[in-house]
Amino acid sequence: MHEVNLFAVLVAGIVPMVIGALWYGPLFGKRWLTMMEMTAEEVQEGFNPVKTYGVSLLLSLLTAYILAQLIAEMAPADVSSLEGGGGSAMVGVHVGLMALIAFVIPVAHQSVTFEKRKAGLAWLNVAYNGVALIGQALVIAVWR
Repeated sequence: MHEVNLFAVLVAGIVPMVIGALWYGPLFGKRWLTMMEMTAEEVQEGFNPVKTYGVSLLLSLLTAYILAQLIAEMAPADVSSLEGGGGSAMVGVHVGLMALIAFVIPVAHQSVTFEKRKAGLAWLNVAYNGVALIGQALVIAVWR
């Protein structure tokens, strides 16, 4: 395991929470509710914010830590940014895109294909996950 900046991991862990609040709120909230065929009231039924957001935050922190490990492996901090390593933003974008393509898109495809989920909803969620992963990876790559 590589030594990583745990403060950067903590901040990166919060990134998906902030992006999610904007994404599923003012940016695409109405569209998301329509695709879910639910009302805001139905979403709130039985909703436990401590459990929901607590588990989401823990998983976001885990994702951030693993992204930090991948970034450290791909671009050791002792390698000059001019040589393609170090804390460059492009390394963060690269790792975030690789995670999106390798892990998020295949799972979304499976949910559409085998679970008959709506493709539009899946792509809305894929886009959110892509922005969140790239945001996390950028924070880690630049701030290490």
